[in-house]
Amino acid sequence: MNRSTIIPLVIILLVSAGCAKDKPRRISPVHPVAETSPYLCDLVPEASFRRVSGIATPLEDSWSNGPQPDNGLCLVRTGKQPPPLGVYWSFNKGEQIVRNKRAESKEDATYRDLPPELGDGVATTDGSNGLSSRDNLVVAMFRCGERKPWISIDFVPVVRGRDAVQDMVDFMRIAQKRFGQIHKCTPRPR
Repeated sequence: MNRSTIIPLVIILLVSAGCAKDKPRRISPVHPVAETSPYLCDLVPEASFRRVSGIATPLEDSWSNGPQPDNGLCLVRTGKQPPPLGVYWSFNKGEQIVRNKRAESKEDATYRDLPPELGDGVATTDGSNGLSSRDNLVVAMFRCGERKPWISIDFVPVVRGRDAVQDMVDFMRIAQKRFGQIHKCTPRPR
């Protein structure tokens, strides 16, 4: 190619590149965790959990110890994969559970005490334990009638662009309300 051919080609490429400027990509808004049925493990809204985790495969929840009057453990499964969501609640040892988790989590960069209206609790992301793929954990002890239950929710990492700690706080707020409906009591702080 000679010089007279190359110069017009370069000019055409530069002009067309300027005209074909990338338009800013439209980023879909991050939808907040919302209280909608159906619920996983009776306490976590399925649609919000799917949105937060990005999981699109079928989910199946089951309480490991059946209906119990004072505690329960529920895992959500997606086939043969490790459970992406775990919910545990009890009327027993709440102060000890929260105190221990707070002590373990103080060094985590994402550690956050829960808002006082949710009782005594903590939310954290801790990918260092290696024991579970459910790195996000929120635990809270609160009053429900005359009793002091605690709820723990742990789940897989959230999709990019979400605030995992805020999602955990929102899930706990909904879980406490649902717990009160199921157990016929009014949740309130300590």
